[in-house]
Amino acid sequence: MPSEGLTSEPSLQWQDENGVPHQLALTDKIFLGRVCRGIERDKCILVRNPMVSRDHAVVRLTRQGVEITDMSKNGTWINDVRMAPGASRRLEDGDRITLGGTSIHISCPDLAAREEEENWMEQTAIRPSAVCITSLVADVRGFSAFSQKTDSALVYTLIKEIFSRFSTIVNEHQGTVKDYAGDAVFAFWEHPEGFSADQPLAACQAAISQLHSVPEIHRQLTDRGFLIPPPVLGWGLTTGQATLSHYGSRSAGLALVGDCINLAFRLSSMANKTLPAPIVLCRETASRVIQKLPLMDLGDQEIRGRTGQEHLFGIQPA
Repeated sequence: MPSEGLTSEPSLQWQDENGVPHQLALTDKIFLGRVCRGIERDKCILVRNPMVSRDHAVVRLTRQGVEITDMSKNGTWINDVRMAPGASRRLEDGDRITLGGTSIHISCPDLAAREEEENWMEQTAIRPSAVCITSLVADVRGFSAFSQKTDSALVYTLIKEIFSRFSTIVNEHQGTVKDYAGDAVFAFWEHPEGFSADQPLAACQAAISQLHSVPEIHRQLTDRGFLIPPPVLGWGLTTGQATLSHYGSRSAGLALVGDCINLAFRLSSMANKTLPAPIVLCRETASRVIQKLPLMDLGDQEIRGRTGQEHLFGIQPA
C-alpha cells in the first residue's frame, strides 16, 4: 500500500480479498499463514489460500531490526525474490512480502528490539509447478582428497567460509540458495514470466563475484592461522524448465527437478578441470548473456552420463 494516515510505528500493511486496507502493529511477532492456530487474532495475518501454509512465516523484531523466517511449503517472496526454504532474512522499510497472491508491506523504522526463536510445522496441500530457472552450481575441486588428509575441523572451517560468502553473493544478486550438497553450493534464479536475460545475467555475475572472492577467503583463513592450499572451484550454469514441489513433510524439502539442474552439476564438475574455464555455461544461458559478457566458445562437448553432445561456453574473468 501503504495507506495514508497510518502510524509510523513498525507495522505490516495489506489489503484483504475485498480490497479493504489493514494495518497490524509489530511489537513482538506477527504470524502469517492460512490458520495460525493458537495465535491471538491481533498477532497474525490470515491468508485464506490453499497454497499458503497453515503457519507460513513469522515476522519479528530482533536486535538487528525486523526479520522474517520462512516456514512454508510453497514459498515466500520478498520483493519478488523467493526466500530459501526455512531461511531468515532482514527486512527493510518498504519491503514487500508475497504469499498466496497477497502482498504485505513493511513499515519498520530502525528500532532495537528483543530476539526470539520459534519453530513451527504444518500440513499443507502441495501442488507441483513448472518453473523457468537459471541454475548455478559451485563445486570445490579435490574435496575428497583434501578431506582424507585434513582434520575435519579445518575442512568444516573452509567449507563454512565458502558457503557463507557464496550465499551472501547469491542473495546480493537476487538469487535463492537451494542446497549445500557436500562440497557444492546450488542456487537458482526463478524467471517470473518465461525466460528472460535478467536472471541468467544475474547468475553469471554472481558466479564471477564468487570466483573473485576465493583468494580473499583463502587469505583470511591463512591470516587466522589455517594452513590450507588455495581452494579451486568450478561453476556450472544452465537455464531451462524444472518442476518445483516438495519431498516429505519438512519445509526444507523443497524439490527442484529437471534436466537443466542435472546438467548444471555436470558442468560444474568439468569447469576448471576438463574444460579451460572456471565458469561453464550451457548454450541456453550463453544465448541470453552473450551481448553483456565476454564468452569463450568451448564447442560441442560430451557430458558424462548423457547421450549426445552439448554446445558449451565459458567465462574467464580478468
